[in-house]
Amino acid sequence: MKKWSMKLWSSLLVVCLLLPCTAQAAGEKLVPLGVPVGVRMTAAGVVISSVVSVDSAAGSVSPGGQAGLEAGDILQTADGETLSSSEQLAEIVQGSGGKPIRITGTRDGTEIAVSVQPVQSSDGGTYQIGILVRDSMAGIGTLTYADPEDGSFGALGHPVSDIDSGALLPLDSGSIIPASVIGVVAGESGTPGELVGTYEFSREIGQLSDNTACGIFGTLTDSTLYQAADAVEVLPETEIHTGKAEILTCVSGDTPKRYEISIEKVTCDASDDRSMTIRVTDPALLEQTGGIVPGMSGSPILQDGKLAGAVTHVLVNNPARGYGVSAEMMLEAAG
Repeated sequence: MKKWSMKLWSSLLVVCLLLPCTAQAAGEKLVPLGVPVGVRMTAAGVVISSVVSVDSAAGSVSPGGQAGLEAGDILQTADGETLSSSEQLAEIVQGSGGKPIRITGTRDGTEIAVSVQPVQSSDGGTYQIGILVRDSMAGIGTLTYADPEDGSFGALGHPVSDIDSGALLPLDSGSIIPASVIGVVAGESGTPGELVGTYEFSREIGQLSDNTACGIFGTLTDSTLYQAADAVEVLPETEIHTGKAEILTCVSGDTPKRYEISIEKVTCDASDDRSMTIRVTDPALLEQTGGIVPGMSGSPILQDGKLAGAVTHVLVNNPARGYGVSAEMMLEAAG
């Protein structure tokens, strides 16, 4: 068993393309879960985490920056080769012998193509282009729901993103694995706290199919997670209201519990994934965690006995309060 910090996917505020409020979720039944899981994901291409300078004979330069590359760009090819790892890109740069490299990719969904001139580093003599890239991510989050008909699931309520640039990682492949919470660092004003957990690296319980602005989605391969649980109706955005609600979350072990919250504001036509403003009111949860902490992302929000949505973000200056995305938005993102 390996220990992970749960602060990786805590409060990344990302834009979510939304449709107007509808009632299309009415009548659909899903199993709310609240189960902690480890998430592993390999990106389709490599993502630039940051653009840096290289110390060379000509001074400190940034070939990538000079070529127009930016943090958050997704690089897909280099010199005609499809990129699948950071190591592959480093080999292409080193093998260039200093000759220009043509790189293609996307930026915010728009295709980009640049020519980058590698420089030889004064430290070690290797050729570099002055960018730091990431090709995979791992962390712990919470399963929101499962469809008892086919085992499909939604989790997190926000995307798996590059921790430095905030760019959504395009999914190549990924899986979820069992996890268990073993400790809590309570959140305080200015400090979001964290859950600490272990995960079972050798056993997969689901496969990822999509990484979207409103959550990650896939299919569970372990049906015991939802077979014995009761399915509830999805609460359409138009029926979510201010007042009492609950979250189903796990702050110890791997068995979730229900805790009282209050929905303070509903914005069903929101331009991002903050369709609900929520506040933790349950004394037991406030005592244990201070409110919402990283690792709770994806915890189901229940109101009037129905699945209203999932916890997504914490307000760093007030950890008792945060945001949620509606279940209807998650279902639209899942397709």
